[in-house]
Amino acid sequence: MSSDAPASAVHIVWDWNGTLLDDLADMVEAVSACQQAIGELPVDVATYRREHCLPGRAFHDRLCGRPVTDAEWPTVNRTFAEHMAARKPPLRAGAAPLLEWVLAQGHTQSLLSLTDDARLRREVAQTGLTRFFERIDGRYEPGTAKATALEQHLRALGIRDRRSVVLIGDTRDDAGAARACGIRAVLHSGGFEPPEHLRTAGAPLAHSLDAAVRLAVDRFARPRQSASSYKETGHCR
Repeated sequence: MSSDAPASAVHIVWDWNGTLLDDLADMVEAVSACQQAIGELPVDVATYRREHCLPGRAFHDRLCGRPVTDAEWPTVNRTFAEHMAARKPPLRAGAAPLLEWVLAQGHTQSLLSLTDDARLRREVAQTGLTRFFERIDGRYEPGTAKATALEQHLRALGIRDRRSVVLIGDTRDDAGAARACGIRAVLHSGGFEPPEHLRTAGAPLAHSLDAAVRLAVDRFARPRQSASSYKETGHCR
């Protein structure tokens, strides 16, 4: 990316899992373990991406082809937490210099995830990214929706003009949360959901984090355009 000064500053709200982390393989392994713990079959990458949805219980309902029972759900939660606690968070290639570049251009950044807040902060510290973010928020209460968490995050940041805020994520839920909170979203195709699903989300789609950031920045560096005027881009692959 070039070092040209931005026409105006933006604030990027980053998603964690599947976005700054390249952790699809970790998630497939953890979800497979959860499925097996309740007597169901493990999943592969294609199935995970095809069936992915939030909240997590609805995702497991889909994978099981039946509702997960109240007796089974604690087992699923415990198994997932054990797998996540044991992993080393896999930072997506190029993420750190990209965050550095965003700051160097005069933009600001924060991090929002539905990962448990304590675990999120621990993982961010392990990857050395804490210094890049004005605020970090994970999930404080079980079952919190991304839109609810995003609204609380934005209020805590004290950003008055939400037209200058864009969320970068990897799921339709990210796009829906952004829309509900009156901000923009850019999605990238390398995370938990396949491009054919992301194309239905009504947000620009990029094929790398570099390209996603460029879309987020350029969206405010030139006259506003409708989401439909953007094409999928991979120019920063």
